Amino acid sequence: MGIVARGGQEYVRQQLAGEGVNPRPPYATGVVHHDSVLEDGSVVHHHQVFESGQLVEWVRDDVPGPWGLVRPGDPFQPLATDLAGPRRASAVSIRIGAGGADSEVLALAPLDDMASDRWDELPSIPDATAWLRFELLGSPVGPLACDIRYQDGKRVVCELVDEWAEPAEGEPAWGAPQMHIAMTWRNYLRMRSGELTALEAIEDGGIVDAVVDVVAAAARPAPGARVRLGLPIAPGDPRGACLVGRGRPVDPGPRLLLS
Repeated sequence: MGIVARGGQEYVRQQLAGEGVNPRPPYATGVVHHDSVLEDGSVVHHHQVFESGQLVEWVRDDVPGPWGLVRPGDPFQPLATDLAGPRRASAVSIRIGAGGADSEVLALAPLDDMASDRWDELPSIPDATAWLRFELLGSPVGPLACDIRYQDGKRVVCELVDEWAEPAEGEPAWGAPQMHIAMTWRNYLRMRSGELTALEAIEDGGIVDAVVDVVAAAARPAPGARVRLGLPIAPGDPRGACLVGRGRPVDPGPRLLLS
């Protein structure tokens, strides 16, 4: 059965986008399955169909889809456009499978990346110390701010934050070169799969604002690339989750790495 959009479909579409203008990229085409968890614990299953970034169908389902973006709140709740922070990001997950014992619930990227113990494999490199403000744009929960700090080549801090705070004296990367790098969530997933290099992921809709020359370094295969390529690939095909970043669809890409 169709969901009746409050205030009309155009109103809801603008609310979901967080803005009145939608660029309608041709690659933003696909189906997004949702599980909306209400306050009483009940779940509303629904799916949205996008064509070139435009919401063309929104349907309530009687049964779960083959996968689902699981988030708390009413289906009509607008997607936020401010920094998501760790609390909002951890409240959203990906369901793989149509429910029951055979289903699997996975953390939303990059939370799985941050939890991986494979980053311990990075070699020690004296004086390779830096503070990275890494921003992911267009995730299903809004933009994500990652605080990443390298000390002598090792990644000693990596966490989602509500906002960036300068390292204090005595903390890792205090006094080290600082850089702000942003890329789309879609390109981050493509970088993890090996489809894009870090430089390519940044060039396509990202930014670099650094006091050190990171462009040359990004063009070379970094040790961290081996770690990202080692992250397991989620079963099934939940690629449509990329469509709902900041409410504005983005390219679903070939695969979604989420485990």
